[in-house]
Amino acid sequence: MADCPESKNVRALLALHHVGPKTARALDAADVSADDVRRKRVSYTELVDAEVHPGVAARIRRSHSLSWSFESSGADLERRSAQVRGLGDAERAWVAASSGDWEAHDPPESSDSADDAGSPVDDDAADGDEWPRRLPTVVTAETDGSGESTAAEAAWRAQSRPTPLTVLDCVDDDDATTLAEAGIVSVRSLTTANPDHVADVLELEAAVVRRWYDAARRHREQ
Repeated sequence: MADCPESKNVRALLALHHVGPKTARALDAADVSADDVRRKRVSYTELVDAEVHPGVAARIRRSHSLSWSFESSGADLERRSAQVRGLGDAERAWVAASSGDWEAHDPPESSDSADDAGSPVDDDAADGDEWPRRLPTVVTAETDGSGESTAAEAAWRAQSRPTPLTVLDCVDDDDATTLAEAGIVSVRSLTTANPDHVADVLELEAAVVRRWYDAARRHREQ
């Protein structure tokens, strides 16, 4: 079965959500059938073991409600916890355009590792603009006497809030949802992504992703 890339199983796998030609061939080579996926007889970890890219495996797992693993090891529990929180180091590096951008946002090893959609410390901080190192100095007072700290906190939150992708004219809500599958949830994170890699993992036309990327760069330069 694995020797025939156009086998019946490959065609059946291609009919599944989020399964492209490369993924279908990898699953076929590992003797995983489309029926295995539909009947949930395969887990996320088995997809990865079959050499399916972790990001694609995560999308297949969510779409078909697959188990994370059929084993109850501590390592798997850690992987599951990390997947719920965000993209892992390897996946973030895979979609990052500059080698240093993602490392600057990596959390310390003492916190939970991330593996599917952002940083375990704070999703907005990892996927959007950097958080300020200090609260801005604000001298505004409220009638209850707490105005200075309240205004400072509000200013801090406003400054650190990521810019949503939908501010770009060429990115609608559906496009933003699709990009979020690759961990791209803000204008800044789109500018640090590799358009070709993103197009590959999301199975989109490279020209479309490049247009989004260019629009994000122009927006950041304004």
